[in-house]
Amino acid sequence: MFEKIKVVDNHEMLLVSQRAVFVFIGFLLLMTLSLMSFFLWADFDYILGRKHLAMKVGQTSISFDDLKKIQKFSGARARKASEAAYASQLFDTLLMAEGGRRAGLDRKPEFLKKIEDFDAALKNAGDDETVIKAAFLIEELAAANRERILNLPETPGAAMPTSSPAAQPPGAGPRLHLRTILTTGPDQIPQILAMHASGSSFADLNASFSVSLYKSVGGDIGWKAENDFPEGVFTRLLALPVASLTEGFTDMAGTHLFEVVSRPEEDPAAVAGATREQLMRELKSKRLMRATIELRNQIDAWMNPVLQIKCQISPGADPADSYENR
Repeated sequence: MFEKIKVVDNHEMLLVSQRAVFVFIGFLLLMTLSLMSFFLWADFDYILGRKHLAMKVGQTSISFDDLKKIQKFSGARARKASEAAYASQLFDTLLMAEGGRRAGLDRKPEFLKKIEDFDAALKNAGDDETVIKAAFLIEELAAANRERILNLPETPGAAMPTSSPAAQPPGAGPRLHLRTILTTGPDQIPQILAMHASGSSFADLNASFSVSLYKSVGGDIGWKAENDFPEGVFTRLLALPVASLTEGFTDMAGTHLFEVVSRPEEDPAAVAGATREQLMRELKSKRLMRATIELRNQIDAWMNPVLQIKCQISPGADPADSYENR
């Protein structure tokens, strides 16, 4: 009634299957080694077209050609700046503009009106005019975002009290208005000092070498007193004439260089007014500085390594033990 099942003992078939498995494993190993070699040696900047890209911040990409065009048409001051100085400024401007875009400022009626006006004025524009239009709108959006940040409500305790001792003429001791450059390379210090002595502006040196949190505000740290520095540093700064640049001290963040911008005036009323105005500028500068740091940490931003080396762009905040975070 039932047929007997015959089992076929085919050893050759089993042997072929084993060989196929080993061949497949060998193929996978070979492909893995090939992919590893490709990822190790492939020039992705060239493959992805980034070789000619100067920087990319959020949705905005700037090529080296566009960077030169924007600098050329941005006025005499921009043309006089070095490539590193202008690239650093443009990078921060793009961050601010992207922050404004995320805040919805590009959808405000006044900004849309500016776009319409530009479109109407540049109907038959060429490539250069298109780049100029884009750069102008980026600057306008960045300026609108800076204004928004400065007009945000003060956090509790952040507003400057009118009776604060810091807002009064300095009576407990002398104070100096200073700017700083922070460098992580000790070999750069003689070069920075020599360039400053030969006539290079502090703005160019700050943009080219500094990794300070105050870089985006021109290195300005406001009015400082003796208790703001390690022992002996302020005494040396007091002995320097205005516009002098000197090495201050070294901590975990790097070496701090300081330029004496000005000294308090002799008239107490003038000193009070100037100090109060300076404190207000410091509050605004610190607010913009914090906003810039937050944007760098939140926004997908990339800069060509060639420019990154020249600009010394710092991706985030300095260590907690840094003098600048005190």
